[in-house]
Amino acid sequence: ERTIVGDALDHLNAACKEIDALSVRALTRAELQEVLSRLNAGEKRLATVQQRLLGRMVATNNASPPQFDPAVVLARRLRISLAEAQRRIADAGPP
Repeated sequence: ERTIVGDALDHLNAACKEIDALSVRALTRAELQEVLSRLNAGEKRLATVQQRLLGRMVATNNASPPQFDPAVVLARRLRISLAEAQRRIADAGPP
């Protein structure tokens, strides 16, 4: 499972780099709107996955004696405030 997840993330990173490198100057307004709509849909899917992962991380931490504070780890890894990390964990809820 770990290699499957790693491979999927590698593909996601490659796709993001490819999209980032594309020229959008020739696109029409309608095409730009379509691209933005599709990027937004992808962003929502990624947010759903992130919430599921956060829920799992919290559940794993609660299953045994706490070895780390998930909010502190998340804040450091994502370079966000502790309050934002706590909000995201609360939004994720139980797995």
